[in-house]
Amino acid sequence: MKASPGQTSFNAGELSPLLKGRPSLDKFKNGCETMENFIPQIQGPARKRPGTRFVAEVKDSADVTRLLPFEYSTTQAYVLEFGDSYVRFYLDGGVVESSPGVPYEITSPYTSAQVGALEYAQSADVVYITHPDHAPYKLARVSALSWTLTAVTFAWPPFNDENTGAITLTASALTGAITLTASASLFVAGDVGSYFKISEVSASKYNQWTTGVAYTSGDIVYYLGNIYESGTTASAGTRPPIHTTGAESDGAVTWTFLHDGAGYAQITGYTSATLVNATVIKRLPTTSATTRWSEGAWSTRRGYPHAVTFYEDRLWFAGSASRPQTLWASTSGDYENHKYGTNDDDALNYTINTQDMNTIEWLAPTKVLAIGTVNGEFTLSATQISDPVTPTNVKITPQTTFGSAPDVKPLRVGSVILFLQRAGRKLREYAYQFDTDSFVAPNMNVLADHVTESGVVEMAYQQEPNQIIWAARADGALVGMTYERTEDVVGWHRHTIGGGIVESVINIPHWDGDQDVLWMIVRRTIDGASVRYVEYMEKYQTGADSFFLDCGLTYDGSPVTAISGLDHLEGETVSVLVDGATHPNRTVAAGAINLQLEGSVVHVGLAYTATIKTMPVEAGSQDGTAQGKEQRINNVVLDLFETGAGLWYGPNTTDMDEYAVRSSSHDMDEPVPLFTGHTDLLAWPGEYEKGTQMVVQHRLPLPCTVRALLPQMHTYDR
Repeated sequence: MKASPGQTSFNAGELSPLLKGRPSLDKFKNGCETMENFIPQIQGPARKRPGTRFVAEVKDSADVTRLLPFEYSTTQAYVLEFGDSYVRFYLDGGVVESSPGVPYEITSPYTSAQVGALEYAQSADVVYITHPDHAPYKLARVSALSWTLTAVTFAWPPFNDENTGAITLTASALTGAITLTASASLFVAGDVGSYFKISEVSASKYNQWTTGVAYTSGDIVYYLGNIYESGTTASAGTRPPIHTTGAESDGAVTWTFLHDGAGYAQITGYTSATLVNATVIKRLPTTSATTRWSEGAWSTRRGYPHAVTFYEDRLWFAGSASRPQTLWASTSGDYENHKYGTNDDDALNYTINTQDMNTIEWLAPTKVLAIGTVNGEFTLSATQISDPVTPTNVKITPQTTFGSAPDVKPLRVGSVILFLQRAGRKLREYAYQFDTDSFVAPNMNVLADHVTESGVVEMAYQQEPNQIIWAARADGALVGMTYERTEDVVGWHRHTIGGGIVESVINIPHWDGDQDVLWMIVRRTIDGASVRYVEYMEKYQTGADSFFLDCGLTYDGSPVTAISGLDHLEGETVSVLVDGATHPNRTVAAGAINLQLEGSVVHVGLAYTATIKTMPVEAGSQDGTAQGKEQRINNVVLDLFETGAGLWYGPNTTDMDEYAVRSSSHDMDEPVPLFTGHTDLLAWPGEYEKGTQMVVQHRLPLPCTVRALLPQMHTYDR
């Protein structure tokens, strides 16, 4: 039986080997067994990925390093290199330098072993950073060469519930350097740096401020819960004291704000289980022994929050070692104030109450606050979703029970959240479903489970020019998922980055503002040494600007025959593109190569091959499926778009013919023009076989887009 079963779309991407026997599956005809270094387009074609540009070696290649994004605007976005106790900065595709050849850097509290667990949330020029072993920090940009990374100084830190036991706490003074004495064992050495709050026994022991009453200097009153001291001997005026700092007049008497019923101190030194040194941060209300004290929610002893995000103009933290199921939200609009209350804009905390220990792994804002825990997924909102969250109007609703992987930040894509399931191998789409009035989390790997089988360590979302979820696998491979839910496009693809190991990935807007750029840390072996390089994936371009080499650089200037500045590829065999034309490979020696002929635009880097291997071709037969029957492709027509020389085709990677893009009509002194259209009918190598598949490879550093494969074949009926 003769047939022409063309494949006109590749946007299902790479499919699981388990699906090779399911030609009836809708995605089968649009999928591939292999899609390596090709990116399936939403429209259907498969486009060869661009190459990666070398930017710099990390400060110390011996240490694990991680990239974090800092996006001030679509045209001003930084890449942050977090290594062992430092941060370096990249802008507009290059290193930010304090002086020529000297990278600008600041110190950091995070070791190389800790950078993988950093979480972050950005607001304008400030990024809040969390790690379970450190108090929250904030990274602030003043200018390109002025950054600060400091521990957050909370106007009012979060505290645990007030003590209900018999242990009393006595402060030696109300202000300054003091000691705190406990009536029984309370303190440990790990309390240094933590906070303790002491509350007033009762504000009612003071007289309430009243207009017209005669007061003497030194008198103490309360009003609306705040405590004030008179600095004047006179009868009170008509304006009640409502200030919370400094001194103000009521029209006759000057009142100094003392406290609002509570104050707190930070422990600076440990003496014993009953005695510590401390510094008063907010004036204490009493020096008498009191049971009305509270311990700070976070400390070296209790642990620090792991997750952080912004939601409804509050800064949210969650998941410390001692309170893994608790969320803390700041005062509305005042991100560094966690003073609890019952007013709508007061800070709040909430603990998820479940049978299992649900350690919070991530927070992600949508219309509600999505919460990922080790055992399941939840949402936080007001009782009525249309209302704002307040201390008295908050609910947490369990949604799904898949659980989330640790230390992998979820991605917000439109109205959905993409998160990694607990084992790190399944990407799930967390989305609201109207017909069930609940959230669901379908598996985005169900047709390509093998692509992430080794586990994922980091993800990034590229929105322009293509919607792609990028992921660094635990084994160092780079994988992507072309994603457009409205078109039912979920297409996975794999990439080999010039033989390197990808360890970190982020996405930031391109400095031109027209698309997004994938940045990565790639570990390579160069000249016998293990190095870690910062690289980014270039824009997709054609012509002389085509960049389809990895870890590469470009010379652009007056015609030359010698290209230097290639020290990062010392001893490597590199591919070369000169003014849009391929050039014989060269080996880098002393950081340089020599060309056969001079060139003005020269790309140099590591070669990679892009491969498509289709699923078994289903051509049908007289008695049903062609699966399991002898088949032979006789001829094929390739539908290509802006494709350069170096295209090969055949039944497998060892039996292939090259498509000759150049013809006798082309000027031999010019680069081979890119080809667009249908090729002639090409003879197909190979013989009769079962499970016939088509393989296309592109082997030269030039663009390639495959729109369709159109075979003519014969199936041996039996």
